[in-house]
Amino acid sequence: MSTLSLFCYDEDMAKVYIKNIVKNIAISQKEEAIKEVLLKTSNNLEWLKVGDTVLLKPALNSPGKYPATTSPLVVKVVTDILEDKGAKVIIGDQSGIGHVTHDKRGVRKGNSQDHFVNSGMAGEYKDKFVAFEQQGWDEGFFKYKSDKLKHWDNGFYVSNIVKQVDHIIGLPRVSTHAQAGVTLGYKNWVGILREDSRLEFHADGPFNSSIVAMAKDLEIDKKYQNQSAFWEKIIEVSHALDNKLRMNLFFADKVQATIGPDEQTVPGLKSKVVEPAAGLVFASTNQLASEYVAIELLIDIYKGLGIKDKLLQKLLVMLNGQIKELGTYNIWENNFLKAGIKLEMGDKDVEKVYL
Repeated sequence: MSTLSLFCYDEDMAKVYIKNIVKNIAISQKEEAIKEVLLKTSNNLEWLKVGDTVLLKPALNSPGKYPATTSPLVVKVVTDILEDKGAKVIIGDQSGIGHVTHDKRGVRKGNSQDHFVNSGMAGEYKDKFVAFEQQGWDEGFFKYKSDKLKHWDNGFYVSNIVKQVDHIIGLPRVSTHAQAGVTLGYKNWVGILREDSRLEFHADGPFNSSIVAMAKDLEIDKKYQNQSAFWEKIIEVSHALDNKLRMNLFFADKVQATIGPDEQTVPGLKSKVVEPAAGLVFASTNQLASEYVAIELLIDIYKGLGIKDKLLQKLLVMLNGQIKELGTYNIWENNFLKAGIKLEMGDKDVEKVYL
C-alpha cells in the first residue's frame, strides 16, 4: 500500500503535524515553522527527485489579501525549499466566478495572474504562476472520468497542468465560506475546474442563483439537475489529482472566522478576521485529517467572537439553509467531514503530532 496515495488510507496517513505560532513572533520563526512542518510531513521530501515539477495550489479565489487568500509567506517558503532541492515549481489557480469567467470563446472577465499579484502572493514568483483559464477552453482542460466518481455522472473538466506535473501540494487558508460553511483543503481544488464544471457542482449548493447570475453572459449550460450532492462533488474533485497530491499544508496566523473570503455572494456581510494568540502551521498527507484540524481551529476561534459578529454569522446560516453555525454541532457532522467519511477518504482516528 503506497503511503503517497491519497485514497489508500492507513495509520500513517491519519497523522497531522502541527506547529504552534505564537502571536507577534519574528517572520524568520514563522518561516522555520513552515519548513519544519513541510519536511516532517513529507519525510524530508522523500518523493522529490531533482528535475521534478511541483504544482503549488494556493487559495486564490479573489484578489483579496491574506487571509482571504493564501499567505504570501507560505508560498515563498515552500517554493524556496522545493527549488533548493532541485524542483521546478509551478504556482497555479483560477479565481472564482465572481472575479474570473471564461467559456469556449475565451476569457470573458478577469485574469487570475492579476489577482495573484494583487493578493500579495506574487513577490518574486510572478513568472512561476499559471492562470488556468488562460490556457484555453479545450486546449487547457481535459475530461476526467473515473469509477471513483459517485456524484459526477459525466465527469468534470480539469486543468491540463494537473497531468503535466509530478507532484502537487495544496496551500489552503483557514476560512469560513458563505456557501459551503468552510473553505479549506477540499474546497481549494475547485480552482482546477473549468467553468462549466464549476457551474455544475454549484447547482447542488446554496446561493446557486447568485452563481448563475454571475455567469449570465457565458455560453455555458446553466441548468443542472440538483442532486443535493454539493459537498460530495467538491470532495470528489480530489480524485483527479490521482496519486500526485503529497499534502495539504495550512498556515494560519490569521483566520476568517465568519461569512467567508468573498463578499459578493451576500453583499454587505464582511468577514471577521481574527489573529489568534496561538496560530498554527499544520499539514497532512490525508485530506480528511487536515480538514478536521482546520475545522477544529475555526470552531475554537468562533466561540471567542463577540455577539455582533456571531449575529451576522447566524444571519448567513439562516439565509444559507444548508449549513450550521460553528460549534453548535458535533465536529464530525460538518458537511465536508461527513461526506469525506461517506466517500471512504479516511475515518475519525486522527492523530495530532505537535512539533
